[in-house]
Amino acid sequence: MDALQGITVLDFTSHIAGPYCTKLLADLGARVIKVERPGGDPARGLPPFLNDEPGPDRSATFQYLNTNKESVVIDLKQPASRDLVRALMQQADLVITSSPPRVETALGIDYATLSSYHQVPVVAITNFGHEGPYRDYSLDDLVLYAMGAEMYSHGLADREPLKLGGTAATLQCGAMAAVAALGALTAFEVHGTAQLVDVPCFNVQVNNIDRRSSSILAYRFSGRVQDRPASAISGLAGGIYPVADGYVEIAALPGTYWRRFAEMIGDETLQDPKWDSPLAALQPGARETVDAIVYPWMLSRTRAEVWEAAREHHVMCGPLYTGLDLHNDENFRERGLWTTIDHPDLGTLPMLGRPYIFEKTPWRIRSAAPRLGEHTRPVLAEAGIEPAAIDQLTAAGVIA
Repeated sequence: MDALQGITVLDFTSHIAGPYCTKLLADLGARVIKVERPGGDPARGLPPFLNDEPGPDRSATFQYLNTNKESVVIDLKQPASRDLVRALMQQADLVITSSPPRVETALGIDYATLSSYHQVPVVAITNFGHEGPYRDYSLDDLVLYAMGAEMYSHGLADREPLKLGGTAATLQCGAMAAVAALGALTAFEVHGTAQLVDVPCFNVQVNNIDRRSSSILAYRFSGRVQDRPASAISGLAGGIYPVADGYVEIAALPGTYWRRFAEMIGDETLQDPKWDSPLAALQPGARETVDAIVYPWMLSRTRAEVWEAAREHHVMCGPLYTGLDLHNDENFRERGLWTTIDHPDLGTLPMLGRPYIFEKTPWRIRSAAPRLGEHTRPVLAEAGIEPAAIDQLTAAGVIA
């Protein structure tokens, strides 16, 4: 038995945050009925693509975010869709949406409308929430990092601020929405409370990513605004180093970290106590002296050799892996980091595996991401829509 087996989730989300939320629920065993617009979730068009050939089922991003789901295509802009949503709501134990409030209302998937069909929890992923002057503003990861008060402290003091790469903030929002969904389900099952759970991505950003909450609270506690550092490293050494077959990252702050690092390098010059001081890096030519010793040592060794030496001397070190390195690492493979999916059109493909291990209700991928509209007819028939009506709705372009 799967942990969420028996739970049906009606999924009105698209792009990244919402689909990641519902993926987490689906991979734990929930049945997720993904309602897509005509043409499909825009994530179907996100690279990378299998063999660099775009296509609605060839996006690695979409495949990852939509495992274990069923795809139903409904044009929510058409009035005839309202009866379909009403019918699907009767099967749902939980609803997830990810549209701005004004779009929710226009499409008929706002909480007031959905709760009039069936009383179940609704988790609404929004940009800035359902209230206030920002409620209908758009945002992306860049806006999240900029307005979330931490981009100001990323980068170097003499350069412009930087954001973290990729879509980490958006994915974090999806992860928090999944936590909220589990709380909403528990409240419904234990207390009979059906409710709207608003998950503003901006609030998630402020509360979660990269110790953001502590740095923001620092101003309220001490009046200090966290600035960008003057250098990428603190002290004489540390940071990212090139090695024979790539890069490693080292922590070598003054004190214990530095002493372990110096022992690993093994050069007597670095054993001098004068280097073991927070002020040592301020001495003219100090970093150049240390670099002249450390860089040749690094470049004469592979990532594996440096990592082995670091473990021997208890130095904080990690090799910089590529996706291929992760895929080929036997330890991670044996522990289930990777699995495979079988797609009816694309064949057998690698897929990231379990993020956690349940002893008795295992996480598992039961099916690859669905083809666009693959389940429209059977899901609507199960909801009580007659075959003739399904044919008429298809001809009218309401479903596909």
